[in-house]
Amino acid sequence: MNAPLQKKIKRVRSVLVISILFVLLTGAVALGVGFYSQLGPADPQNKQEKLFVIKQGSSLIEIAHNLKKEGLLKSSRGFILYVKLTGNTSKIKAGQYLLNPALDVPEITEKLVKGKVATITFTIPEGYHLRQIAQVFVKQGIATEEEFWEVVQEGEFDYAFLADLPQTERRLEGYLFPDTYTIAKGMPVKEVIKMMLKRFDTVYKRLPSNETELTMHEVVTLASIIEGESVVEQERAVIASVFFNRLKIGQRLEADATVQYLFDERKERVLYRDLEVDSPYNTYRHQGLPPGPIGSPGEASLRAVLEPQDTKYYYFVARKDNSGEHVFARTLDEHNRNKRNLGYR
Repeated sequence: MNAPLQKKIKRVRSVLVISILFVLLTGAVALGVGFYSQLGPADPQNKQEKLFVIKQGSSLIEIAHNLKKEGLLKSSRGFILYVKLTGNTSKIKAGQYLLNPALDVPEITEKLVKGKVATITFTIPEGYHLRQIAQVFVKQGIATEEEFWEVVQEGEFDYAFLADLPQTERRLEGYLFPDTYTIAKGMPVKEVIKMMLKRFDTVYKRLPSNETELTMHEVVTLASIIEGESVVEQERAVIASVFFNRLKIGQRLEADATVQYLFDERKERVLYRDLEVDSPYNTYRHQGLPPGPIGSPGEASLRAVLEPQDTKYYYFVARKDNSGEHVFARTLDEHNRNKRNLGYR
């Protein structure tokens, strides 16, 4: 074969190879662009959150299908391919997620792999009793009234401080610690209550040791009364001393907070006729502590019982200036004089 012909064949081969490479490269780029476009958000302008649920044991195909069905994906195939290519097939976690159509596939995958589930944040104020806590649970969609009370009364919890308490609807009164909690949406109500009991246990264990003559249940009971009677932080230990002084001599506690506990709604003021309600929780009629707590005391009230001030006070009356402060007295005559000076009849 002569040299010119060989050169011509080589040129043809080179052109052919370049052409094939060009076609392949163009195809690869097209495929890449197509795949990349499938990873974009389903609707970039729509940031409306949707609750998306992944059940335990769901397959990748099921998850992709449901995401597409909810309008959260441009392409279920693109999602499946991306998850597989990034090695996340077995890393997606079950749970309830807040997703929106403006998220792209990598963002959605990250949430599902990291278990960034939808959450609920709720607050139980200090002094709330079980009826009020139940209302918070219902309002936040954590549980129905029936579910809440069933767990409160029948749920089994491995805490020594609950061991000897009768399994009534008041069993957990005082032990669901008041605080702000963040939980996964859909968390079983029993697990939420376990979290609150654990918080109580943690706080109580860091308090001073109990050097009083009260049992732990009585400490919580008295702390709940102090919670209901006090507003100003520095007065709690003084109010605690008043109640300890009364208990020592057998004088009735006569705490308005125990009367308020008898009513579903807190009254603006306790009336004389309210004091006549016959209940073991009414400390105007019955001597000593009530049968159990009247609400959930916070750490300051629990600490006040364990570290009461040493005073000779037996009485206190609230000021009328909305300060939340009280005037304390050693004798009934002094107490009545204080009330007159403050404008009480």
